[in-house]
Amino acid sequence: MDNILELKAINKSYGSKIKTHVLKNLELSITKNSFNAIIGASGSGKSTLLNIMGTLDHPSSGVK
Repeated sequence: MDNILELKAINKSYGSKIKTHVLKNLELSITKNSFNAIIGASGSGKSTLLNIMGTLDHPSSGVK
């Protein structure tokens, strides 16, 4: 497959003393000429994921 974006084992958490885990061990591949949707409840990490995908934010760990 021709992946144009691939995320492996992405984790994102906020906070220093008490960590809030937003993304846990996320795996995502987006292929060329595909249609994709990111859906979920409020506070489920959609904007965080898009910010990581667009390099506006960095994951706590994982490979992008």
